[in-house]
Amino acid sequence: MNKYVVIVIGIIVVIISALTILNTPSDTTILLPSPYAEDRASAVKVIADGLEFPTGVAVLPDKRIVITEQTGKAVILNSNGSQLNNYEVMDNYFDEGAGLLGLAIHPQFVNNHYLYLYYTYKNNDNQTFNKVIRLQEKNNSLSEAETIIDHIPASKLHNGGVLKFGPDGKLYIGVGDTTNSELSQNLSSLAGKILRMNDDGTTPNDNPFPNSSIYSYGHRNVVGITWDFNNNTMYASEAGRIGNDEINVIKAGENYGWPIEECGNLEESLFVNAEFCFTPSIYPSGILISNSTELAYYGKLIVATLKGEQLRSIDPISKDQSSILTGYGKIKDVAEDSNGSLYLITNNKDFFVNDGSADKMLKIVKNE
Repeated sequence: MNKYVVIVIGIIVVIISALTILNTPSDTTILLPSPYAEDRASAVKVIADGLEFPTGVAVLPDKRIVITEQTGKAVILNSNGSQLNNYEVMDNYFDEGAGLLGLAIHPQFVNNHYLYLYYTYKNNDNQTFNKVIRLQEKNNSLSEAETIIDHIPASKLHNGGVLKFGPDGKLYIGVGDTTNSELSQNLSSLAGKILRMNDDGTTPNDNPFPNSSIYSYGHRNVVGITWDFNNNTMYASEAGRIGNDEINVIKAGENYGWPIEECGNLEESLFVNAEFCFTPSIYPSGILISNSTELAYYGKLIVATLKGEQLRSIDPISKDQSSILTGYGKIKDVAEDSNGSLYLITNNKDFFVNDGSADKMLKIVKNE
């Protein structure tokens, strides 16, 4: 190759690299890792295959596993991944970003066997909404649903859908802006918010806005929620418009800026700045704080990423970041059992291309 061509190519590479660095928050972004190479301290097992657009995973106290599929099924598996039963949401509306989007297990599941589902549906007037229902499990079957909250704004995209119980025993619900970004700043709308409710669907008296289920606002599309139970710090993940993905520390009544601001990009921020910002986008999805030392991640923020195609570990204190797992494509959600093993679901099936592919559930365990 002509030496002058080589020099020109080298200059172009340097310029592109410099621009990337200048436009990338250096304290929160790391290079994407190379494909996964087996860690001798842990092992990865495929324990379920043939999943149809899985959106959420949760582990019951007895190690049974529940997976939600966007097409409308909640699947109950035993600890080895064999299917025991499934529950089909009959009025589920499945579209590109709509459908059965999340689940939560009641913190007193051992006593009441309650679990909660968030999904999209169309009413008799062909209007689209999201709702949360509560079901009761018995002998691997789920009972008829009880509606907890209804008429949550919906569209074919940006529906949110994450459900999690906090250390206060309240149910937190991530709701997207339904691609109407102005609604995120409107306290008369539930779109672009995190909601907080009692487990029966009533509104807690100590919510930040009187007679409202809204807990925080100014969100684009919250798809992951978790807590550090040692200090009750709440985290939420959401993807930005073009880069500027955020993981935020959530506080009652606060405004997180969307659509006015992303990742604190105003000279004088009027809103809560992101705790972590990712540019280029990794699309952080399901998240958790590890409560176990089994895999050496105790206290770390474990992040499933879609565009990043990795499971990432973040130290909330030092801000250090590293990769736990790559090589399996897009990762949608992650859960941890009482032994410290991690369960994650992939999200590689293409909504627009029916190529016959399906997704998997993986389990990361300590190598013996």
